[in-house]
Amino acid sequence: MGKFKKGNTPWNKGKSVRLSPHSEFKKGEHVGKEHPSWKGGVQKPVNDCAYLWDGANKRVRRPRAVYEKEYGTIPKGYIIFHKDGNHKNDDLSNLEAIPRSELMKRNNEQ
Repeated sequence: MGKFKKGNTPWNKGKSVRLSPHSEFKKGEHVGKEHPSWKGGVQKPVNDCAYLWDGANKRVRRPRAVYEKEYGTIPKGYIIFHKDGNHKNDDLSNLEAIPRSELMKRNNEQ
Protein backbone atom coordinates (compact mmCIF):
# COMPACT_ATOMS: atom_id res chain seq x y z
CA MET A 1 0.00 0.00 0.00
CA GLY A 2 1.27 3.49 -0.82
CA LYS A 3 3.58 2.30 -3.59
CA PHE A 4 3.38 2.97 -7.29
CA LYS A 5 3.47 -0.07 -9.49
CA LYS A 6 5.90 -0.02 -12.37
CA GLY A 7 4.45 1.93 -15.29
CA ASN A 8 2.02 4.04 -13.21
CA THR A 9 2.48 7.79 -13.17
CA PRO A 10 1.48 10.11 -10.33
CA TRP A 11 -1.54 12.37 -10.86
CA ASN A 12 0.59 15.52 -10.49
CA LYS A 13 3.40 14.66 -12.93
CA GLY A 14 4.16 17.67 -15.11
CA LYS A 15 1.84 19.95 -13.11
CA SER A 16 2.94 22.74 -10.83
CA VAL A 17 0.79 23.53 -7.84
CA ARG A 18 0.51 27.29 -7.35
CA LEU A 19 -1.93 28.14 -4.63
CA SER A 20 -1.63 31.92 -4.87
CA PRO A 21 0.29 33.07 -7.96
CA HIS A 22 -0.72 36.71 -7.47
CA SER A 23 1.16 36.89 -4.12
CA GLU A 24 4.28 34.89 -5.08
CA PHE A 25 7.67 36.59 -5.41
CA LYS A 26 8.64 37.19 -9.01
CA LYS A 27 12.23 36.59 -10.21
CA GLY A 28 14.35 39.63 -9.40
CA GLU A 29 11.72 41.05 -7.05
CA HIS A 30 12.67 41.56 -3.39
CA VAL A 31 16.37 40.99 -4.02
CA GLY A 32 19.06 43.02 -2.27
CA LYS A 33 17.99 46.56 -1.44
CA GLU A 34 14.47 45.81 -2.65
CA HIS A 35 13.94 43.16 0.06
CA PRO A 36 11.78 44.30 3.00
CA SER A 37 14.35 42.94 5.50
CA TRP A 38 17.39 44.65 3.91
CA LYS A 39 19.99 45.56 6.54
CA GLY A 40 22.67 47.15 4.38
CA GLY A 41 23.99 43.90 3.00
CA VAL A 42 25.32 42.52 6.29
CA GLN A 43 23.83 39.51 8.05
CA LYS A 44 25.01 38.90 11.64
CA PRO A 45 24.09 35.47 13.03
CA VAL A 46 24.37 35.10 16.81
CA ASN A 47 26.94 32.28 16.93
CA ASP A 48 28.83 32.85 13.68
CA CYS A 49 30.76 35.53 11.80
CA ALA A 50 29.04 38.19 9.71
CA TYR A 51 28.03 37.58 6.09
CA LEU A 52 28.05 40.12 3.26
CA TRP A 53 25.54 40.15 0.44
CA ASP A 54 27.35 39.41 -2.84
CA GLY A 55 24.84 39.55 -5.68
CA ALA A 56 21.41 38.00 -6.19
CA ASN A 57 20.76 35.50 -3.38
CA LYS A 58 24.47 35.01 -2.69
CA ARG A 59 26.42 35.75 0.45
CA VAL A 60 30.05 35.49 1.51
CA ARG A 61 31.62 35.38 4.98
CA ARG A 62 32.94 38.83 5.88
CA PRO A 63 36.32 37.55 7.19
CA ARG A 64 36.88 35.74 3.90
CA ALA A 65 36.00 38.86 1.88
CA VAL A 66 38.33 41.05 3.99
CA TYR A 67 41.22 38.58 3.69
CA GLU A 68 40.78 37.97 -0.06
CA LYS A 69 40.56 41.70 -0.78
CA GLU A 70 44.04 42.16 0.71
CA TYR A 71 45.85 38.89 -0.11
CA GLY A 72 43.93 37.36 -3.03
CA THR A 73 42.22 33.98 -3.34
CA ILE A 74 42.46 31.58 -0.41
CA PRO A 75 44.03 28.24 -1.44
CA LYS A 76 41.79 25.17 -1.50
CA GLY A 77 41.78 23.39 1.86
CA TYR A 78 42.54 26.56 3.82
CA ILE A 79 40.19 28.43 6.13
CA ILE A 80 40.23 31.85 7.77
CA PHE A 81 41.16 31.71 11.45
CA HIS A 82 40.51 34.51 13.97
CA LYS A 83 43.70 34.76 16.06
CA ASP A 84 41.98 36.21 19.13
CA GLY A 85 39.02 33.79 18.93
CA ASN A 86 36.49 36.62 18.48
CA HIS A 87 34.44 35.90 15.33
CA LYS A 88 33.15 39.49 15.30
CA ASN A 89 36.67 40.98 15.03
CA ASP A 90 37.38 41.02 11.28
CA ASP A 91 40.42 43.29 11.48
CA LEU A 92 43.04 42.19 8.93
CA SER A 93 45.68 41.78 11.66
CA ASN A 94 43.37 39.27 13.41
CA LEU A 95 42.81 37.06 10.33
CA GLU A 96 45.05 34.22 9.20
CA ALA A 97 44.64 31.61 6.44
CA ILE A 98 45.55 28.17 7.78
CA PRO A 99 45.09 24.60 6.51
CA ARG A 100 42.32 22.56 8.12
CA SER A 101 44.91 20.21 9.66
CA GLU A 102 46.40 23.18 11.54
CA LEU A 103 42.93 24.16 12.74
CA MET A 104 42.48 20.67 14.23
CA LYS A 105 45.79 21.01 16.10
CA ARG A 106 44.87 24.43 17.48
CA ASN A 107 41.41 23.28 18.55
CA ASN A 108 42.88 20.27 20.40
CA GLU A 109 45.34 22.48 22.31
CA GLN A 110 42.56 24.53 23.89
